[in-house]
Amino acid sequence: MNAPPELRHRFQSAHSTQTLAEGLAEYFEAHPALKRDGDLLSPEAKQFFRSHDAVHVVYGCGTTMPDEAVVKLSSLLGTTGGLAVLRGYTHHETLDIYTRLPLGSTVLALLASPYLIVRTLWRCARQTRRWPWVGYEAFLDVPLHELRAAFGIRVAHG
Repeated sequence: MNAPPELRHRFQSAHSTQTLAEGLAEYFEAHPALKRDGDLLSPEAKQFFRSHDAVHVVYGCGTTMPDEAVVKLSSLLGTTGGLAVLRGYTHHETLDIYTRLPLGSTVLALLASPYLIVRTLWRCARQTRRWPWVGYEAFLDVPLHELRAAFGIRVAHG
């Protein structure tokens, strides 16, 4: 029997001993199309996606639509980026991604799982510190379980 898709990566475990760098490497190994280091992206879009992908790992989220919803809410409410994160969703590179998704799939994921919204809001409100949207690279060598404890972050599926 296969593991549920939302829990198939080590970085998704609340007790992961991987460093943030190792978690990001696992994330990109599982999703090689998400590596966005080429010259096709603007510097702003590159920073947005790097920060967005770090939130995936720190909050233990995969790439399912419900997990993407958790990442968006956590980025807005659980990081130092706050509402400014919304600007990242206006980059043409980001808009291009959304044009390839089934119409309204994020909204449908939210409607199908309303508890995710409330739970994510609650968890972000209870964090002891906001995760750094920019400058998180200082934490690349810190184990994920230590980062989560230091910031009061609970993983999405914990």
